[in-house]
Amino acid sequence: MTEDEIVEAIRVLPNLLPPASPEAISQAEEAIGHPLPPLLRRLYLEIANGGFGPRGGILGVAGSEYEHHFEVADILDVDQSTRDDWPGMLWLFDWGAGIWSVMDSRDPAGPMWIWDPNFDEIEYPDESLLIPQNMTLAEWLTESLNGNLEKAFETSGLIAVSERRAVFDIGPDELEYASPEPLTDDEIIDAISRLHPLIPPAPLLAVEEAERVIGFDFPPLLRRIYLEVSNGGVGPGRSILGVPITGTVQSADIVEFYRIWTSGSDPFVPPGFIWLCDWGNAIWSLVDCRDPSGPMWIWDPMGPYRRPDQISSEEEKSVDHPELLAQNMTLAEWLTEWLKGSFTKDFKPSGLRAVAAHRGGLHRPFALG
Repeated sequence: MTEDEIVEAIRVLPNLLPPASPEAISQAEEAIGHPLPPLLRRLYLEIANGGFGPRGGILGVAGSEYEHHFEVADILDVDQSTRDDWPGMLWLFDWGAGIWSVMDSRDPAGPMWIWDPNFDEIEYPDESLLIPQNMTLAEWLTESLNGNLEKAFETSGLIAVSERRAVFDIGPDELEYASPEPLTDDEIIDAISRLHPLIPPAPLLAVEEAERVIGFDFPPLLRRIYLEVSNGGVGPGRSILGVPITGTVQSADIVEFYRIWTSGSDPFVPPGFIWLCDWGNAIWSLVDCRDPSGPMWIWDPMGPYRRPDQISSEEEKSVDHPELLAQNMTLAEWLTEWLKGSFTKDFKPSGLRAVAAHRGGLHRPFALG
């Protein structure tokens, strides 16, 4: 979206706060030491003094009637405690749990950053508390307006979003890919059984309880993996999730994510879709349990992220980028790809869209009902 389009899209939102006064903008800019990025300045003066953006909206400047955050009144209130250590960085939006979206006001484009004191120091040993979001303010607001930023945050987190936008997607014509001959279920079970180390299989009662909660039987191949081979921990990406087992501690399982993102009042995907494998980069592989073959789907709310020269004029006009799209593989084919080396450690999760295109073209978004 252009800046004009962003302004007009926010202008028609309901229950907007009154705009900021020119005096409040001047006061903020004097305290910061330079002008606000033009887009933010324009939104404050023309549209609303905060309260737009994800959830309850971003903070405003002095005089804002913003009520989403009860500890700080405006960007200068937060800025007081951070100005010496991070000059020019403005804490704009609080996601909760100590996580903020932060804007570098020294650049007219308003590059966005992440403040996250909760990130995994083992997984991200070289990261500081302030991490680039790899988005400008205009891009951040665009993704907020279409709802994709919040979906990606809910299902993965802002650091994963940053990783998603660190490199452009590979185009289907750039992908060196040949579909391998699919293995049979027995061959897949045998191949996985030879891997080490493996998590112990799940008890039958645990698998049956997970199926009861989800409301669908697992595809037979997935059921066999859980019961005969390993309760998760195998497969590409960060490996498939297992079922919960009473009396054990698991970092995550398919039932937990099904309850959060599929069975709630505002589901992200249709009933029967289970969140099977987290690739990182705000991308997941899901399996459709309504079909015994287990069709695989891609959850990618922040994609595609294409180089400008790869985007056709028709794509540029379209805002219909499905966050849920068919992988054009069954579970057996997906596991075959992994076992035969298609999904190596060098495979970028954003390449899943290109693989889907090679295997039959991208499907339209799946209707939730």
